[in-house]
Amino acid sequence: MLNRRLFIGSALASGSFALPFSRGLAAGQSDAIVPLVRHMLGTTYQALPEAALRMTRAQLFDTAGIALAARHEAGVRELRQLGTVTGGKGESAVWGSKLRLPAHEAARINAVMVHALEFDDTFGRGFLHPSAIVYPAALAAADLVGKVSGQEFLAATTLANDIACRLSIAGQPGVDGFAIGWHNTTLIGYLSSALVAGRLMGLTEAQLVGAAGIAAHQAAGNAQSHVDSALTKRLGPGFASSAGVLAARLAQMGLSGPRGVLEGVKGWFSQYHKGIYSRDMLLGGLGQDYPAVETAFKPWPSCRGSHTSADAALQLIARHQLTPEQIERIEIRNGPAEWPFLSNPIEAKRRPRNVVEAQFSIPWVVAAAFTDGRVRIAQFTAQALERADIQAMAARVTAVQDNSLANPAGGPGQAAIVVTTKDGRRLESHVAAAKGEPQTPMSAEEVQHKFDDCLEYGGFSRAHGNRLRGVLAEIDRLDDVSRLSRLLGQEG
Repeated sequence: MLNRRLFIGSALASGSFALPFSRGLAAGQSDAIVPLVRHMLGTTYQALPEAALRMTRAQLFDTAGIALAARHEAGVRELRQLGTVTGGKGESAVWGSKLRLPAHEAARINAVMVHALEFDDTFGRGFLHPSAIVYPAALAAADLVGKVSGQEFLAATTLANDIACRLSIAGQPGVDGFAIGWHNTTLIGYLSSALVAGRLMGLTEAQLVGAAGIAAHQAAGNAQSHVDSALTKRLGPGFASSAGVLAARLAQMGLSGPRGVLEGVKGWFSQYHKGIYSRDMLLGGLGQDYPAVETAFKPWPSCRGSHTSADAALQLIARHQLTPEQIERIEIRNGPAEWPFLSNPIEAKRRPRNVVEAQFSIPWVVAAAFTDGRVRIAQFTAQALERADIQAMAARVTAVQDNSLANPAGGPGQAAIVVTTKDGRRLESHVAAAKGEPQTPMSAEEVQHKFDDCLEYGGFSRAHGNRLRGVLAEIDRLDDVSRLSRLLGQEG
């Protein structure tokens, strides 16, 4: 396994990324988009391994809950208001509302909902949130087409997840896309959304290659939004999903896109990854191995890099029955990927100015945990940022970088917390793998609790949640997944 920390360090130190991963097309070799499109179009539900399908069902369940929880969040509200004003043919449901819009417009709003609360799943090795860039586009396309069966929907989304994850690890292998300047989720979302929409819309191989090319021509996703804590961070997957669905529609109408989508001289890997990529990581084991089975689910609504720290705090609370009044000082130790971005500068991280800053602040997440004994959505609102008790706890926090806590395999680094109590005790906790990772999964009870909390936060009745849960449970047997869209497209 490549040590991504060493990869980043050596590349940045030399000012060059000319490492052995650079690849080009051999004579007579087709662009890699061709086998990926054939994989996308030619693989049936029956041919998919149960482990991959099981992950898809789990992702869909998780996505439905977190999206509905976010229906009133900033960014979502404004997009929905704009859709109400501009209107258009009511092809697809806008979740959490009675609004129906053209498919690509609905996909945009729904994808922002999935990503807005920082509660969506993660593929650690690729620094990717796959569900935000697959399911909104897929359901919008299914609404557009009509009569898409549950099995066909699961097949299309499983394959799109597979390709998205492969793309995320193949470009700049081992390096966080954020270090290069990209938000991988947004960038890759243009392709994954076009591919999943194109399959569900019945595109031919040539049309789907064209759709991928049209989508790639639009692709973007600059990571400056993370640095500036801008709302565009949560809008990115929406831009991508909308563009992908639109690309599939344009290709179906006969518009052409570039054929050298990924490996052309000005293609994807050249443009976005300086020509540094691994064809083996992209295509190796295609149709046999499904890297998306490694997807992790978030138990808490904050950047995944904060979750080992949150877990360490919650373990200390449970182990020692800690109350806020007992705590004198808190020292957080983070790895070299997390500390510079999520814990530094400490003054700003203790007092986030907006919700996005709070979602990307380990000191805030840890202070919220020690104050309330848990981490929940309500701690990441404009009102919560004014809570004097969490602010007081955050003022007791310090954070230091500890290179020994790096995760060379990708994904969130380890974390350690030391609490000094007012009676002089020194309490320590160390977490190597964040809860929700495949090796440390959330329990079935925790998964259900997250879903119920999300529906409640979004203002939905328990009866509506039960109906939604019932349809999701029988997704494989649905003759038409519009049943799911109709439930998502209600106000509860």
